[in-house]
Amino acid sequence: MRKQLQLILVIMLMALLQACGGDSGSGSAAKAIAKLDTNTPDGAMMAVVQALKANDIKSLMQASMSKEDYNRAVTEFEKVKSSPSESDKAQFLQMMGMLTNDGAVDQLMAMATPQLEQMRAQLPMMLMMGKGMASSAIQASGDIPAEQKETATKAVNALMDFVSENDILSEEVTRKAITAAVETAKSLNMTSLDDLQNMSFDDAMGKASIVMGGAKNILGAYGISLDDVLSSIEVSDVSDNGDSANMKMAYKFLGETFSQDVKMLKKDGKWVADK
Repeated sequence: MRKQLQLILVIMLMALLQACGGDSGSGSAAKAIAKLDTNTPDGAMMAVVQALKANDIKSLMQASMSKEDYNRAVTEFEKVKSSPSESDKAQFLQMMGMLTNDGAVDQLMAMATPQLEQMRAQLPMMLMMGKGMASSAIQASGDIPAEQKETATKAVNALMDFVSENDILSEEVTRKAITAAVETAKSLNMTSLDDLQNMSFDDAMGKASIVMGGAKNILGAYGISLDDVLSSIEVSDVSDNGDSANMKMAYKFLGETFSQDVKMLKKDGKWVADK
């Protein structure tokens, strides 16, 4: 039972990686991006934002990568798509089976419900400990630039405060999240990883766009709108130094305003974020 619950939580946490509906999916960001001057560093950054808002993975890759890196990614996809491991195949088959069975929502709720009360009792202590641990991990991380650590800590604290103030483990919220995951899985129309072998790169990016949209819906079940965050992004103080540029990016998250410095580099004649 615990392994099954963990699998459900993993499915839900896919939302952190990837608002279905409307004009979204592969290629849907093209018109919005075409209106931007992507020859400028701020225009290039906003193209990434537009692709994220539209759940358009292909446009996201094109906007955030140099042409050489994008072509390399396409080539790498063609190499690896035909050789998923047997372990990956089995895990995917199990997950999709759970999500696409008739009555999947009720079955998954029956698995999750006995654990919800126990998790609610443990949550306050977990959040109290989590703040300190997250802050320490951020400060110790070599992957987060020093100037961004304060913002990262503030964002984590805002998220934990939100969780503590909202009953995210209620049966109603859990059912909404599971329903969003089930609907996303069914929309993929995939039964096994073998299906990937017959997909073009564009087809696969279309599937990834569905996952991104569904994951936004899962977060939406918990009261968090990533599209609201994306819509609030503003770029200012752009300093273009030829092959590099600096700017400030502000955005709103859970009622608080955040700001951070962003560095852009010109790679193969194209502005991309310095990672």
